[in-house]
Amino acid sequence: MEALARFESHVAGRNARVAIWPDRIEWSQPGRTMVADVLLVILAIYTVALSLLVPAARPRFKERGRQMLAMRAVQSVAAQRDGLHTAVAVVAGATTIAFRVPHDDAPRIEALLRDLVLGTHPAVRQ
Repeated sequence: MEALARFESHVAGRNARVAIWPDRIEWSQPGRTMVADVLLVILAIYTVALSLLVPAARPRFKERGRQMLAMRAVQSVAAQRDGLHTAVAVVAGATTIAFRVPHDDAPRIEALLRDLVLGTHPAVRQ
């Protein structure tokens, strides 16, 4: 099964890759790059600080981790203009997750999420 929508967003202060499925929303935030790791090693060697060298030498993953929100936990969806982007906010319990997307994409993403929450999307009816 393919995701209903995929887009790049800004979630909790970091860039994220978001995928919307019929039963969940998933997003992952990239970790540090190889360049950042090399710079940490150079800094550690330059300052001869063993305390910096050991953490920099640990292996890093490409992704910081994948987070998921079940569609059945979503209580509401709202969109609000936020500077150069629109924040599509998903409320689940006491948690609000805002996905910042371009203004042109916001109505489509908001409508898709609302249809999935209400169960009126064709993918949910199957």
